[in-house]
Amino acid sequence: MQRWQDHITTCALAVVCGLLAGTPGAAQSRSDSETAPFRKTIAQYCLGCHSSATKTAGLDLESLAAAAVSHDTDTWEGVVRKLRGRQMPPVGMPKPEESEYRAALLSLTSELDGLASSDPNPGRTPTFRRLNRTEYRNAIRDLLALQVNVDDLLPSDEASHGFDNITVSDLPPLLLERYVSAAEKISRLAVGRVGRLPDAVTIRLPPDLTQEQHIPGLPIGTRGGALVPHTFPVDGEYEISVRLARDRNEDIEGLTRRHQLELLVDRERLA
Repeated sequence: MQRWQDHITTCALAVVCGLLAGTPGAAQSRSDSETAPFRKTIAQYCLGCHSSATKTAGLDLESLAAAAVSHDTDTWEGVVRKLRGRQMPPVGMPKPEESEYRAALLSLTSELDGLASSDPNPGRTPTFRRLNRTEYRNAIRDLLALQVNVDDLLPSDEASHGFDNITVSDLPPLLLERYVSAAEKISRLAVGRVGRLPDAVTIRLPPDLTQEQHIPGLPIGTRGGALVPHTFPVDGEYEISVRLARDRNEDIEGLTRRHQLELLVDRERLA
């Protein structure tokens, strides 16, 4: 019996010794956090304005520093931005040395990064929504290198609460059909479908387009003309006809003498 009690006593002592041996490590971890360089910097340079009593700009760094960083990571992120931009303390107040700035930033960002990696918070994910016509055109341009006039493919965007795009759940069936039809036409342009029938495209310029000055995008030294973006769907022979505006007597308007007209494709002269 005595031997069994001695065994229990020995085990109890071992457990107590183990707990005592582990205690300094935990205490050391808390002590390291409490004496981190950023806390010393805040205590020395920031509490004159941002204490619990003053709360300048509504910021109480004294209470914030007394708690764990995980208590309010958003405010600490703001402190990081201020320290990184050397905006705190403000002009006219004593400022830390550059080495103190770096040490404070390193210790604070290390704690914030550790919290972010141990408990990731992606935030609120946005609701799925459709692209409006401008976004759709830009997406096609970036993905397929095609300049598409989506005004002819999709209906105009109706604004609601200041926005001209809506969520997928509210997408009307008619609008969905227009998106599918637009996708079919754009995909044919992207892959260059072989075997299509001959087609014609007529491009009309505004009647008030002046021809007296240089047109942006055309070669330097030219005057007037027009810059027409167009996607040629397949390799083949294309016929390009240019007709100048005429009056009721079939006379060309605005031209009293002979002019030279140049036709360029991709800035290369064709005729």
